[in-house]
Amino acid sequence: MSISPSNLKCPTCEGQTLDAVSVPVGNWYSCPSCGGVFLATPFHPPEVKVRVGSMAEAGPDGAVPCARHPGNAAVGNCTRCGVFMCALCKIDVDGQELCPGCFDRLNAEGVLATARTRVRDFRGIALSLGVLGLLVSCFGLITGPLTLYFVALAVRQRRLWSESGGTAAFVVATLLGVVQIGIGLFFVIGLLAQAAKS
Repeated sequence: MSISPSNLKCPTCEGQTLDAVSVPVGNWYSCPSCGGVFLATPFHPPEVKVRVGSMAEAGPDGAVPCARHPGNAAVGNCTRCGVFMCALCKIDVDGQELCPGCFDRLNAEGVLATARTRVRDFRGIALSLGVLGLLVSCFGLITGPLTLYFVALAVRQRRLWSESGGTAAFVVATLLGVVQIGIGLFFVIGLLAQAAKS
């Protein structure tokens, strides 16, 4: 199935229609309207017609019944819980065959990368907070540790999603956080010194 420009929309603002040709598949893309960053992943919908074998066709020794549809023959087991599934129940996602219950649980936990619709860009948050913290450096003891916290979240996110690249952004954000803490300490020590003189 080919994606036409009319049905490709930004997942952040959901209003901007994007040109399917200009969106790089498998790479991060920034929406020209809202600036939201998302990973463009191709979606291959399942076949419209699914052949569901019945237990009556298979005979008493020919098949195992589906856990949800006892009249349907199972075509596989759930990778996570092992329950028998018919062709209607089987969900192929992220290299796993999941039953609907396990799919719902993993999707609610945010574990399934291809099922995500919203993504927090912790690397971008860390960089933005690092720059903003320098502008209001008197609050460096607050913004510095917060910047380092978002750097840690960004590194964790990168590891969970098996991403590569972006090391320079992590280093810059970390340095900005450390500089903010230094400036904040300098500011507090200066205030304490002035208070001691008066």
